[in-house]
Amino acid sequence: MTIKVLDFARTDKKYMSLLNNISTYLLSKKESRLGVTKLTKQFFSWNKISKIVMIAYDNQLSELVDFINASKKDNITVQVVIIYTGKPEQAPNPSFEHVIMDKKNFSLFQLPTDDALNKLNTTSYDVLINLGDSEQFQSFALSKLITAKCKIARYQNPNFDITINFDKTSKISDYLKQVIVYLNMINTTN
Repeated sequence: MTIKVLDFARTDKKYMSLLNNISTYLLSKKESRLGVTKLTKQFFSWNKISKIVMIAYDNQLSELVDFINASKKDNITVQVVIIYTGKPEQAPNPSFEHVIMDKKNFSLFQLPTDDALNKLNTTSYDVLINLGDSEQFQSFALSKLITAKCKIARYQNPNFDITINFDKTSKISDYLKQVIVYLNMINTTN
């Protein structure tokens, strides 16, 4: 009798597709189990926002500074969730408010652990900004499981309320400038 073991480190499309399907299924189960509910869509004008959570990767941090400074100037609190894959002793320590999410905060299927989510969901956010792209499942999973009234991403997906498409080769800092422009264009009546 032969037992075939799936090698999740392989990158061929068949195995990556299987891994993605399993991860997506487990994510939907985790949403149900945790009672994560989709809040009613709520769009915010820039001047009505009080708390933002950003999901970023460690190689994007230097491009967040201008956005964070613009937010502070307008009395908006920004929490950055940093997805980090390196050695713990080399983890970044930026000068802005942040939480490091390393491999111990994610399961084999790239889902955030319950403990990590509990720490992130202690506050209510007005806006969530996902700076990952459509192939980065960790940022997508966090986006689905962190509670925010309005969710923004760089790629189209029905889980995001606002999509601002942006070329993957462009700078994140330019993308964030566009986020501010679009949020300033929103006219809310309340």
